[in-house]
Amino acid sequence: MSQDRPRIDDIYLYDPEKAPGFLISRTAMRLRLGLRRVFVEHGQDVTPEQWGVLLCLWREEGLTQSELADRTIKDRTTITRILDLLEKKGLATRRKDASDRRTFRIHLTEAGHQAREVLFPLVRGYAERIYADLLDAEYAALQAILEKINGRLDELEGDAASS
Repeated sequence: MSQDRPRIDDIYLYDPEKAPGFLISRTAMRLRLGLRRVFVEHGQDVTPEQWGVLLCLWREEGLTQSELADRTIKDRTTITRILDLLEKKGLATRRKDASDRRTFRIHLTEAGHQAREVLFPLVRGYAERIYADLLDAEYAALQAILEKINGRLDELEGDAASS
């Protein structure tokens, strides 16, 4: 660990608002709230959580509920609730897997495909406003830092699973 920054213990003990986990969590919550506000302002009845599932399905349709849960980092109960709402809104549908009747594959409806044309520009505009003050190098550094942290988390989860 570098000597030019406080020890993690000191950060959490003396100023939790400077703790990286707190800052990341707070920022993520504010990003979600802001995105929800953008959707509402434009008459879109979609939550940021539903957006995340739709985004996965636009990239790869026919995922299972488990695959969607893993990709969106949601538990199975939450992903079931999100899919129930997407079905109720006519954006997605569950279909039984041809080779495993216990498994459902999630597909977009026509309305789900069309929602992309409305939601993508809203999210793009929101992101452009949020990151407007970041230089390209700062944005790249932010991505690299978050990828490094996530890589370490992957390692730690792997260690915990093998213990």
